[in-house]
Amino acid sequence: MPPKCLFCQHPKYKNTPYEDTVFNNKTFKYIQCTNCGLVYVDPLPNADDLTKMYPVEYQGALVTKVTGFYDNLFEQINKTEGNYTTILDYGCGGGRFVVEAINKGYSVTGTEYNPDLVANLQTSFPTASFITIDDFFKTDTKYDVIFLNNVLEHLTNPREIMLLLKDRLTPNGVFLLEGPIENNFTLTKYFRKSIFFLRKNLFNKKASHVPTHVLYSNRKNQELFFKSLGLKTLYYHIYEGHWPFPASYNPADSLMRKTMFLIADTSVRLSKRFSFWGNYFVYIGRLEE
Repeated sequence: MPPKCLFCQHPKYKNTPYEDTVFNNKTFKYIQCTNCGLVYVDPLPNADDLTKMYPVEYQGALVTKVTGFYDNLFEQINKTEGNYTTILDYGCGGGRFVVEAINKGYSVTGTEYNPDLVANLQTSFPTASFITIDDFFKTDTKYDVIFLNNVLEHLTNPREIMLLLKDRLTPNGVFLLEGPIENNFTLTKYFRKSIFFLRKNLFNKKASHVPTHVLYSNRKNQELFFKSLGLKTLYYHIYEGHWPFPASYNPADSLMRKTMFLIADTSVRLSKRFSFWGNYFVYIGRLEE
């Protein structure tokens, strides 16, 4: 039996144009909640699937140099007028945010699923603290800022994880999340869904890649999800990038990829006129008083 909606727990669903993918000797289907519209995989990945989905090399090379990449995010944090000193980077990956937070003077803790990656991070960032996700939930430390970057879409139990993390916020602390919202409105999304529909329904095609993103959300069901957790929105911004299509025209090595770039580029340009249009989000929220 398919799992209930990962956001609203509604039991009913419908099929989607998103193509099935075969991984680890299983077929993962993308279904859609009939209540809030969240798209998510069925079945949900189990522990063995997750281990194979996210090996150490999935994160790529560790990022140890300050680039200022997250300066805008830190500016948004400062606008919330909190006297913040501690940050938890939940699912810290290769440390791209960690090195920036250390540079800003924060005391930083990072968590990751893979213990080998945790060991590599601790060696590379000796002034921060790192812990596996399993071990983290055996602690009770609280943090001023809890950051999730490209994490929400990977969670098989986002409501449970967010509620557990909510208990780790200091009284005036904030959540900071960012990542893709793949089922939000863009021209790129509708082009992809059309291709997926044709492949799935006319040619009976299945993909053979990792179901890396467990859920595809949109602006409406995200905002409802955060509100249902007892969070007050301080900042919410939608924008569009070319991903997953090519980011430039010249390196595109086929007519199809060049077409994909042109569609994505048109969508990105049009998105600047509409606040609801985009495939990435940034959210800052605080506990409701």
